[in-house]
Amino acid sequence: MVSHYIGIDIGGTKIAGGTVTNAGLVLTHKHCPTPVELGGPQILKDSIALAVELLRSSDQKIDGVGIGAGGQIDADKGLVYSATDLLPGWRGLHITDAFTKELGLKAAVDNDVNVLALGEARFGAASALEKGTVVFLALGTGVGGALLANGSLHHGANWSGGEFGHILLTMDPNARRDAGGAVGTLEAYCSGSGLVQTWRELTGNNDPGITGEDVVSDAQQNPGGAGTIAIVKTGEYLGYGLVSLANALDPDLIIIGGGLGTLGDALLNPAREVLKKRALPGPSKCPVVQAKLGVDAPIVGAASLVMPKSEVLASQFLNEIHKHQPPKAARA
Repeated sequence: MVSHYIGIDIGGTKIAGGTVTNAGLVLTHKHCPTPVELGGPQILKDSIALAVELLRSSDQKIDGVGIGAGGQIDADKGLVYSATDLLPGWRGLHITDAFTKELGLKAAVDNDVNVLALGEARFGAASALEKGTVVFLALGTGVGGALLANGSLHHGANWSGGEFGHILLTMDPNARRDAGGAVGTLEAYCSGSGLVQTWRELTGNNDPGITGEDVVSDAQQNPGGAGTIAIVKTGEYLGYGLVSLANALDPDLIIIGGGLGTLGDALLNPAREVLKKRALPGPSKCPVVQAKLGVDAPIVGAASLVMPKSEVLASQFLNEIHKHQPPKAARA
């Protein structure tokens, strides 16, 4: 039986939402700007308003609303445990209570990267893995991470479980700093700005206007040039981070998402080589794959927070049946 949910993604520039089935299909999309300058309470208000629009426009019964948001999220209490100034006034807000009060639906909230990982576990790169450990990394403006064990998110004692962007690649006090000022982290080397910094070190070009997209464009236009080398070196840096994660966690699967994850094998093959050569014999064999859900991942993942796992498994089973059924004959 098909059931329907709302997924809301609260980002730094945009609030996006959609109606999602328990087969991971997004039926409708809506979005609005994030009113960052007005602070956390207004951001929450606009997010709820978007969900109300989706609820009222749906001709299907909606069974719940899931929300992905920045910061460390207390998923049990449904509140923002800690947050940066990217969303001012965000810390301490009770997200799920506010959504349930306005929509009359069960609600759940989690960190935005945790939500991406859950979506991949339910409907994406890890959907065939019924049990086991999955490491997820989102490489973008920063480096976010998540850890899943047997399909469930690991949150940690202080709701910081899976913050893999903060693991150290070097103890050199003069190493790069990430956006938060931490020295020598995975984020400092494997984020979009990390890719740009590697390109700058290769070329000596310190133009502050250079972006990660520019480096990728350089690689596409000049195979074997500085852009290509920067991507390879970034993949190698990623590989060293994966060695630490694989040795510590011995996961069944590592998934790489985010903007840099879309580079695919150009980034992942160097990482796989480092993992193969430097990790312990067992963990060195861990598959490293690209995330599959694409642009709808935040909405699908958010909706997954309120989907009973039994319904998700049932929908996947039905999908497999439909795949192997012969096509229906066309009507005359």
